[in-house]
Amino acid sequence: MIEAVSGFADQALDSARAFRLMLDAMARPGLIVPMQAGLDAPSPLLPTAATICMTLCDYDTPLWLDEAYRTPQVLDYLRFHSGAPIVEEISAASFLLCSEASAALALASANRGTAEYPDISATLIVQIASFASDQRLILKGPGIDGARAFGTCGLEQHFWDLMEDNHAIFPLGSDVFFATSAEIAGLPRSTRMRREGTD
Repeated sequence: MIEAVSGFADQALDSARAFRLMLDAMARPGLIVPMQAGLDAPSPLLPTAATICMTLCDYDTPLWLDEAYRTPQVLDYLRFHSGAPIVEEISAASFLLCSEASAALALASANRGTAEYPDISATLIVQIASFASDQRLILKGPGIDGARAFGTCGLEQHFWDLMEDNHAIFPLGSDVFFATSAEIAGLPRSTRMRREGTD
């Protein structure tokens, strides 16, 4: 099945381009960044999420996958193109590939780093259907001029409660990428958030 799907056409160029987009997303929290992935990932893995995994993951960064993504095709694809070892325990992973259903559990169980090494904390990659949402959050913090509105992306309130807790332990905590079929956004642990209409 690996032959039926493609990775980066030019590993160095494509990964560098993707990395710049991902840096932009994290540097400007809540900004929706278009990403034309240019690869053919096996369903249900989105090309954008595959691009993030292939850019950030390697042999030294264990990867955990939501059960829905643990198909033989996806597992073979990510192992082949990223080299990342696939792990069963959330707490053992450097990167967590989540669905909307598993995002809260992953965030609650992820490695948050230590006081000596906050940089070893895990990063979540959450696949979502759309950034459009009737409910919005107000974001503040580094990389945001004043405040920025950001939709709740169809994720349950418990996830956003955990995100507030995640910010409260900064500089510990996890950073989060959100990925639709053609766009990404980032919320680093330094971002404060509250639901629109609340104090």
